[in-house]
Amino acid sequence: MHKSTLIQVFRTLTKKDIRELRKFVRSPYFNQREDVVRLFSYIDEVWEKDESLLNREKAYAHVFPGQDYDDPWMKSVMHFLLNCIKQYLALSELQSDEAGVQLHLCRAFRKRGLDKLFEKEMKNLGQRQKKQPYRNVGYHYHNYQLQLERYEYDHRQRRSGRMNLQELAEELTIFYLADILRHSCTVLTARSMSQQDYNLELLEEVLRYVERSPVRQTPAVAVYHQAYKALAEPEEEAYFTQLEEWIEAYWQQFPPDEIRDIYLLAINYCIQRLNQGQRHYIRKAFEFYRRGLDRAVLLEGGILSKYTYNNVLMLAIALEEWEWAAGFLEQYKENLPAKERGNIYRYNLAIYYFQKPDYGRAMALLQQVTFRDVLYNLNARRMLLRIYFELGEYDALESLLDSFATYLRRQQDLGYHREHYRNLIHFVRRLLNIGLHNKEERQELAKEVERKKAVAEKDWLLKQLGC
Repeated sequence: MHKSTLIQVFRTLTKKDIRELRKFVRSPYFNQREDVVRLFSYIDEVWEKDESLLNREKAYAHVFPGQDYDDPWMKSVMHFLLNCIKQYLALSELQSDEAGVQLHLCRAFRKRGLDKLFEKEMKNLGQRQKKQPYRNVGYHYHNYQLQLERYEYDHRQRRSGRMNLQELAEELTIFYLADILRHSCTVLTARSMSQQDYNLELLEEVLRYVERSPVRQTPAVAVYHQAYKALAEPEEEAYFTQLEEWIEAYWQQFPPDEIRDIYLLAINYCIQRLNQGQRHYIRKAFEFYRRGLDRAVLLEGGILSKYTYNNVLMLAIALEEWEWAAGFLEQYKENLPAKERGNIYRYNLAIYYFQKPDYGRAMALLQQVTFRDVLYNLNARRMLLRIYFELGEYDALESLLDSFATYLRRQQDLGYHREHYRNLIHFVRRLLNIGLHNKEERQELAKEVERKKAVAEKDWLLKQLGC
């Protein structure tokens, strides 16, 4: 039962979802099966105590008391309950788009010939659109749908005189241009991280049109147009400067999830430039992160991802913003994902002390960290390796090298990281065997390290060898 699709979906439900579903499954409009109600009640009751106690046979006994267990029938009831929950989730998504719901209501009134009600709802919807704060892609899509509904109504009435075709075309144009530019930015980011290519038909025509059209001043078009130009031609820094200005001017006109993506586009540009050796983009990336945190646009449902938490810390350390970094780690600790919060916090605090350097505190924290994330695990072991070596904790280092090598052998999907860390372990063992005073062997080992391309902590190894 634990591996069933029903339980997988159940795990994602919030407390509010559960409360609403208690009413939903009992509504004859959505569900007329009493066995579905009883199965939901069983899962709901057991879930509050301990999910691990869920059991198909016990569930069946609750749903069909006094009857022998029938697995096909049990699967059937689970299927019906799953469909009921799917309905609830779909309806919840629909209801979360209030403007969309109101538009559907207008359409229903139009189709039923309820002209006065249609006009009233259309007026309310138009006023609502003007008052809402966002002017993003979704805003123009809703406006296009609104204009389309108005056209369908006027066309049905066979009215003479001016139709709203111009307004309809303008909203459709802005929506299409902004959306294709947004998608193109996503494609450019994806290209920078993989070898896969994507064919963006009509993009060149879109770019040429936007350059000569007043539509480029519309916030949704302006931001994505400038973001695309900056990502496509990163060496033209004027494009990025203009993007910074547009983001600062329009960030409040985008909903949280969309402005977060825009901030990340700008940050990805900074990282791209950093990788090209433009070190001054460390400060720019840091400032984008800092503004994003101050404005809460980098939080998703109040949660800060562990990757953002780490990225911000590393940039702050690179800028030697030690006091700010320490405050950041504490301030956003409670915003980390609950299941990993302690590990993520200790891991990043260990990095903070490791870089200061305060190896004693870093070591104590790293010894408390357990990670499923492979890259975090590798990085924690790498830091411990350096700490043990530099503090002369050679017994602990030997033990770590053995366990590290075992981890590399057993862990799947390490990719190129496996070779980098195997070589690190190999060279550290060689360094330990040579000792401090055999100058010729140390020089020879340094040459080997220099020649080897795939070595983690290569600069640190060479430093230990006196290079």
